Amino acid sequence: MINFASFTQSELISILGSHSTLLPKDCHGISTDSRNVQKGNLYIPLKGEQFDGHGFIQDAISKGAIGAVVQMDSLHMVHDLSAIPHIIVENSLHALGSLAQFHRMRFDIPIIAVAGAAGKTSTKDCAAHVLGTYKNTLKTNANYNNQIGVPLTMLMLDEEHEAAIIEIGTNEPGEIAILSNMLKPTHGLITNIGKEHLEKLIDLDGVEKEETALYEYLEQCGGARLINMNDERLSAYAKGPRFLTYALDKQADIHATWKLDHQGFVELELCMAHATMHAHVQVPGKVGALTAIASACIGYSCGLTLSQITQALETYQAPLYTGYGRMAKTMIDDIVVLNDSYNANPASMMTALETLAAMPCIGKRIALLGDMRELGTSSQEEHRTLLQQVLQFCDVCIVTGEEFSRAYASIESLSADIMHAEDIGQCAQLINQLAHSGDIVLIKGSRGIRLERVLEKWREFRILSD
Repeated sequence: MINFASFTQSELISILGSHSTLLPKDCHGISTDSRNVQKGNLYIPLKGEQFDGHGFIQDAISKGAIGAVVQMDSLHMVHDLSAIPHIIVENSLHALGSLAQFHRMRFDIPIIAVAGAAGKTSTKDCAAHVLGTYKNTLKTNANYNNQIGVPLTMLMLDEEHEAAIIEIGTNEPGEIAILSNMLKPTHGLITNIGKEHLEKLIDLDGVEKEETALYEYLEQCGGARLINMNDERLSAYAKGPRFLTYALDKQADIHATWKLDHQGFVELELCMAHATMHAHVQVPGKVGALTAIASACIGYSCGLTLSQITQALETYQAPLYTGYGRMAKTMIDDIVVLNDSYNANPASMMTALETLAAMPCIGKRIALLGDMRELGTSSQEEHRTLLQQVLQFCDVCIVTGEEFSRAYASIESLSADIMHAEDIGQCAQLINQLAHSGDIVLIKGSRGIRLERVLEKWREFRILSD
């Protein structure tokens, strides 16, 4: 995430202060990774639970950094600080955010924030394609949506950009408000309210309060709220000034009916401003339909016509992220695989299962599910509830992970079509035994489970059996 955001010495002092014995001169680019420092960068070492970038300040200087920001409680890690141009701050992460906010205010362009319990990255990617077809659009790389990734993305803005779509995420109360105030978006979309990060957000009310901090910022600052009317909690925010609604199969400012083609890809009849157009989108199932309609809303809010939006949707190809997928449709021989192994919470798990159930299939529907993490005290209840419902959406289900293991053991009479696998290898063995030509396999679990490894093992078994 190399950037070329420039700051004069006087700007650095006005943003960060002048607590230093030797101040940095003008800088060109901000780096938080000493391995990737470019000549002229200002290096901002970050401090985490497992690392402290202050130990690499000298490395950054030797690679051409013009100076460093130094966090007060890490001064002891810097050898001979008096010889290094620097500014001492209370918190280097906050310093990064302050610089990014200053840089963002140099640009008078649409800045769209995408938040929500599930589907943020898919929506961001699709919307960036739609908008980027007609405007030079900056977007978040992968899912770098936290207090490090968001400012680093903001610092990549340059004079050529005509719009930006930035994903913002949360792990704890207050983070969406922090990111909203840093990013200062002109538009904001929340994909849904669902059970996520319940260790700290506690319940759905806590999730709603956290996510809708984006809407609160937009209301206060005159921005546009983009509202998903299919979400019961979010639909209540369709009031007051400056909002645009979207929905599937119900009335909204932008709405669509949808069906799946013979391959399971989405066909939309997209309606807005008394006009209707057809879009065939290369994304599967209900997840794809939700992604497409949200992206259409973003495009429309930024001035695109219905014709432009449908043409762009029809050329969209969802990116693959180093093995794991976000409802990425792939094939293993004649078996359809829905690789949704990036992450999972109850809301996204249910949407994925609904997608599996809706896919055209001449064989069996098989779900391989891994733990949903960060659900706090409700974790067992959520995993048990899913096990009791899962066969409504598939013919066979395999579960793995500690949470699913406990839930599986706690239910006395489970169908034989629900199986438990101890590890990735056993998951792959079961899939290899069960899946045949014409079947569809959904793979879904939290990032920590890394279920994309099952695909690797399964492919190995297929090669060995040939």
